[in-house]
Parts: sequence; C-alpha cells; structure tokens
Amino acid sequence: MYLFVIYIGGTHKQSLIELHDMRFVVASSIEETYPSLRQSWWGTPASLHLDAWGILDYADGYNIHISTEPPKDNANKLYFVNLGGYDPQQFTELHKNIFVVATDEQQAKQKAVQQISEWESPHRDHLHQIEAALELNALLASDNHYLHLTKAPQTKSFAFTCRYVPIGKLASS
Repeated sequence: MYLFVIYIGGTHKQSLIELHDMRFVVASSIEETYPSLRQSWWGTPASLHLDAWGILDYADGYNIHISTEPPKDNANKLYFVNLGGYDPQQFTELHKNIFVVATDEQQAKQKAVQQISEWESPHRDHLHQIEAALELNALLASDNHYLHLTKAPQTKSFAFTCRYVPIGKLASS
C-alpha cells in the first residue's frame, strides 16, 4: 500500500473557472484511488480529473511507511502545508504545497515558510500566508491507516506525474 498525494480538478455549476483540491488516499495503485476520489468530489461529477499525483514515501528527512497499527512514538508527525502568495506581476494567487515533519502544527508552519525563499524577491514583492496545515495521520486514521516515520539515511525527491486524466466520466458511463 502507498500514500498517494493527488491534485484533482473539475468544475462546479456555480464556478466560472476550473477548481482544484488535494487528496490523500492509501491504495496499491493510482487507479484504486478513483472510487474514493469520485465519492469525495463535490463538484460536477463528470468533470472530475487528475492533474498530478505521486507516491509520498519520503518527506523532510524521514521515510514514510503505511501500517494498520498506530505509531508507538507520536512525537514527529507528517504535515501537508499549503501556502498561498501573491506576485504583483501575476493576476492570480500562487500556491506551494510542502510536506514537513514536525512535532506540532506551529512548528510545521515555521518549517514550511522557511522553504519558500524563492517567493521573497530582493524587492520584497511577494506576500505569502499559510492557507492550511494538515496532520496526515489524523486525516488517514479514519480509514485505519497510519503513517510511520523513520529517519532516512539520505534525501529523496518527491517523484510525481503531471497529466490530465479524466476519471469523472468513467463514473457516469
């Protein structure tokens, strides 16, 4: 089993532009996540699609393992932090998604903000704020899946796929 991080998109009858959200699903393959994604999508069902996904098995110096048993040592937790920011040259809000290991939400936010130095230009054009900080074990525990973190001997990049994959139409066919 793997922890899939999935960036989904679609439309809503009240929205003029496409909407996006993030999902965290434990499954053996990306295809196994589709029923859960369809069930949780609040937009127009036929419009649901994947924009990006990856298996999160490492973050912030720790390997991530899935278990049906809760971790014995709960000191370090895995957090997903969504940062929003502005660039006066772009007519939109920018986002950056960061995974950090921390003892609490406050520490997670501090660690995440330290990773967005590229948003701080010499002219101080960029402003940023934390829009969400989610502790992933709490999010997954309702499905009896728990994350176990072990110190990793070396760093590893998050490998992900960016591709448009419609999955909503499959539900209605």
